[in-house]
Amino acid sequence: MAKRIIEREAKIIAVFHPEAWVNDYAVDSEDAFNIDVTERVLAMGKDAALKVQDNSDETDALVQGLHKHRGPFGIEVEDAIQAYYASKEAK
Repeated sequence: MAKRIIEREAKIIAVFHPEAWVNDYAVDSEDAFNIDVTERVLAMGKDAALKVQDNSDETDALVQGLHKHRGPFGIEVEDAIQAYYASKEAK
């Protein structure tokens, strides 16, 4: 019997860093967690996605409505986007 190989589609995962205001400074308030933003990044198109920089208006928009945190936060996703498209080009 032949083994069936299933290829999993790569995901683009943003790292969400919840913060709180302390003496007018945003400081880490909870453990960071991952959010799958694949669909939203792909909807942007490759050219726009590859220009996204961490902790920007674009990253804030990527996670809007996907978390319950109230307050400041940071988003890391730039490297994940770059790696996603690099893996697509390598195939």
